[in-house]
Amino acid sequence: MIEQNRNPERDDVLFAFHQTCDNPTAEQVSEWTRRYPQYADDIREHAALRAQWASESDEQGTEPDESMLARGRSHALNLLHSARQEATAQNVSEKTWPQAVSAAGFDIPRLARCINIDRMVLAELNAGRMRLPLGRRLADALSDVLGMSVAWLERAVSDLLAGPRRLGHAKADEAPTINTRSYAEVIQASSMSEDEKHYWLGED
Repeated sequence: MIEQNRNPERDDVLFAFHQTCDNPTAEQVSEWTRRYPQYADDIREHAALRAQWASESDEQGTEPDESMLARGRSHALNLLHSARQEATAQNVSEKTWPQAVSAAGFDIPRLARCINIDRMVLAELNAGRMRLPLGRRLADALSDVLGMSVAWLERAVSDLLAGPRRLGHAKADEAPTINTRSYAEVIQASSMSEDEKHYWLGED
């Protein structure tokens, strides 16, 4: 006797998806794949089939011709493409600062050399010791080199600030303080020339 592979939870999810989304849109597919990421591919495939069936049955009582089938396939492919784009955008937005730096083929010293800035500046940023806002020139340079948006960069820096950081010395009767500095303070404390500091501060 041949046993068929069946995953009850997967089948239940797909059944609920079909019950809820009679003619699924890209937004609905995106919502369901976020809710059940382990079945994302199955949901997208079933949504594409559902869209094709709906397109083929638009003209009731008429045998589907090649143009109807082509429209159905096109609609299904567009739906799959939209859902995959949404999934890709979600994955990119969730990338952390260390992941983005590594994915671009850098470490902190190499990244600093690439954008021609004192590596101490990026080391402070990397350690979560540089407060927002970043200087526009640094934000633009990093977003260009890493291939990420400035909005993503600001979120990534916020995450670094929220993470573990080096604590300053605490007095006997006081809690330890967090050593964070503004962008301008970090630039001024660097070993760069005055002209370079003016450039990164946007004062040239």
